Amino acid sequence: ISFTNLVSVDERLVYKPHPQEPHKTILTQEAIISVKGVSLSSYLEGLMANTISSNAKKGREALEWVIKRLNAEIEELAASARGTMRNSMAAAAFVEK
Repeated sequence: ISFTNLVSVDERLVYKPHPQEPHKTILTQEAIISVKGVSLSSYLEGLMANTISSNAKKGREALEWVIKRLNAEIEELAASARGTMRNSMAAAAFVEK
């Protein structure tokens, strides 16, 4: 069953740099829901809006989790690289003596 001729959802996401905190991003998300030719259309629009809002929250939380995980991995790699550099420099200094 398809409702494409009765329901339309237009979603827009806008990402902008935070004006006071350049390391942050502001996400504005909106969805325009239209239900045509069905009685109780405002009820269906409200139901869909609640579902979209709930799913958008889950999507943002997932994206934030991925970003935090990537940042943690970057920190781990950087720490590992620093340790490798220290060991290499110590070995080189030992060989020179």
